[in-house]
Amino acid sequence: MSLEIWNDPLASGGHEARELFAGHFRIASGGADLPLLRLMIAAYSNLPYENLTKIIRKHKARSPEERLRGPVEVVSGFVERHTGGTCFSLTYCLGSMLSSAGFRCYPVMADMRRPNIHCALVVEMGGKRYLVDPGYLVGEPVELSGFPVQVPTTFGTVELRPRRNDSYDLFTLEGGWDELSGIGPGEGASIEAPRAGERKWRYTVRAASVSHADFMKYWQDSFALPMMNNLLLTRLTSEGHLYVKNHHLRVRTRAGKTNENIRAGLEARIASEFGIPPDVTAEAREHVERLRRSWRRGERKGPSIIMG
Repeated sequence: MSLEIWNDPLASGGHEARELFAGHFRIASGGADLPLLRLMIAAYSNLPYENLTKIIRKHKARSPEERLRGPVEVVSGFVERHTGGTCFSLTYCLGSMLSSAGFRCYPVMADMRRPNIHCALVVEMGGKRYLVDPGYLVGEPVELSGFPVQVPTTFGTVELRPRRNDSYDLFTLEGGWDELSGIGPGEGASIEAPRAGERKWRYTVRAASVSHADFMKYWQDSFALPMMNNLLLTRLTSEGHLYVKNHHLRVRTRAGKTNENIRAGLEARIASEFGIPPDVTAEAREHVERLRRSWRRGERKGPSIIMG
């Protein structure tokens, strides 16, 4: 099997998306080397993780194939409306662009609370392998050297530790974000200081390539995950990290974290913090609320509201 994530970057839209991406971020063309990879990953980290567009597409698409947002749509969505995507669309888009630029890369799968619900890329270069994870907003490639490595970020430290069978565990330390545990339902805002030495396991990633067919299957399966019953957004800033789950906003920096209930002005606040137009949030919100109303009427039993 080819190590290229897509057999034909032109067919996937990778070339067109890369031209739009490079023009927006003013990235000059060059050889497929480590400086260019770092530059592209740093720029790509500006795209937020958000499932608003995924929720809307799930409820409006006429077929499973129409659910999937391709590279051109992901990049143009950010340029025009500051949207991004979830790990599958972000990985597909970035992999297509990197492949079109001459990088050898392939998709890999990771386990969180369930198997194969997170994905990332491995880029091969100069006899080395690098993990690139746009879904977790790590703004640089991380070498898979077989040894533990720590990457400082604006919100804390990410640690990658090897385990058996060419797999790696990813942890966050002292100020890493809390997407998996969520934000408490308390009203108003509160501030919590990070606990020294705190380490949280986030996922286990297998560095072996996954086939294109399996990747697309896992992507389609992700539309049925419990996380699709919540509004979820995350974004890196120069000061730290923003995370929204439904109407709860968490702002985390190295100094601590602030929790705030933004239910009353949800659409306006997301527009302010993420740049996403209010109509996008409102449409996704209505789909989720309509689904929950159907559960309350007993039309069908709803799953527990947790992030998958």
